[in-house]
Amino acid sequence: MAEDWFQKNLQMWEQFTSQYTDMMFKTVERTMQQSQAFRGQIDKAVEAAVAAQTQATLQTLQALQRQVEALSVKIDELIKSTEQK
Repeated sequence: MAEDWFQKNLQMWEQFTSQYTDMMFKTVERTMQQSQAFRGQIDKAVEAAVAAQTQATLQTLQALQRQVEALSVKIDELIKSTEQK
């Protein structure tokens, strides 16, 4: 009778540990999947932010280039006007 009780207890313990192990593996697997999904979202957000910043920087540089060209034209005109006097 004690052996039956011990055997039943051992079977229950093995079943518990097996289920617990499966549950833990599934939990870790799900956490890894969620981490990968989160990483993907972060990568997309960073990529979008960098693209937007790059575009803004490019527009600023183009505006500065136009201003420099306009100033160059004015300087050339000023030089020509002073030479004619």
